[in-house]
Formats: sequence, C-alpha cells, structure tokens
Amino acid sequence: MKKERNQDLGTTRKIKYIVIHETDNKANGAGANNHAKYLSENNDRGASWHYTVDEKEIYHHIPDNEIAYHAGTEKGNLYGIGIELCVNEDGDFEKTFDNASKLVAYLLKEYKLSIKDMKTHNDFSGKDCPHNILKNNKMKEFTKKVENYLKQNN
Repeated sequence: MKKERNQDLGTTRKIKYIVIHETDNKANGAGANNHAKYLSENNDRGASWHYTVDEKEIYHHIPDNEIAYHAGTEKGNLYGIGIELCVNEDGDFEKTFDNASKLVAYLLKEYKLSIKDMKTHNDFSGKDCPHNILKNNKMKEFTKKVENYLKQNN
C-alpha cells in the first residue's frame, strides 16, 4: 500500500464508519495514482478522503483518525473513513471491487467495527454514490465479500 500525505490535515476523531464511494471518473488513466496526484496538486474543491483503490494499488492519503470531507454531512465526515473506488474504463473494476472489500475488512477489524458500520456515501447525503455499485445492485455482493475476508482474517 502506497502512503501519500495530503495537504488537508484534519482534526483527530473517533472512527465509527467506513464510507464507500466511487470516483465517477471513467477517463483512461484515472486510477489511484492520478487521484492521489489530484488530491495533492490540484484539489480546489476542498474534498478529501482517506483511501483510493484501483485494481493494482491502494493509496492512503491522510491518517484514518483525521477528518476528511467526503460524505456530504458532518456526521459522515466526522466519524467516517472515506474510500474511493476507481471506475476508469481502462481499469479492472472487479479487481478494484475485490481490493476495496479486503481494505474494508481490514479497517473494520482494525477499528473493532461491525459490518453494519460500513456505509455508502448515499447513506449520509442521498447522493448517487457509489453509482455503479448501487445501479447494478452490487452492495450485497460487496458486503458478502467483506464478510468473507473478515472470516478469513479471524
């Protein structure tokens, strides 16, 4: 896992949720590395998140115990770890999906959270995110993968 330090340093907090997002950036080359560059070099929106996942790698942008601005609500931002799944057309979304489920299982275990503490961006703000996962009814599949990885790691 590559670590990348973002300029957006937040306040430390208690972690209560893992929040799933999709980048919604389908451009070729819009993998984890390019999203890490965006956060560190071109981020003029003030958005931030903790991890970006693609089929090859996971970038960790800011410490888990620091606030990021990703969920669209104070509750989601204050208590959630934001994970962005890359959806670039030249990537392998199924592998990204699997890598993200492993990361979520690790984080749930690390912070002694339950599967019920895994949320989507939509759960906090109503935004259609993670778009592809919701549109294709894959949240149950994602949850099952996370549960399987949790069982493997116990």
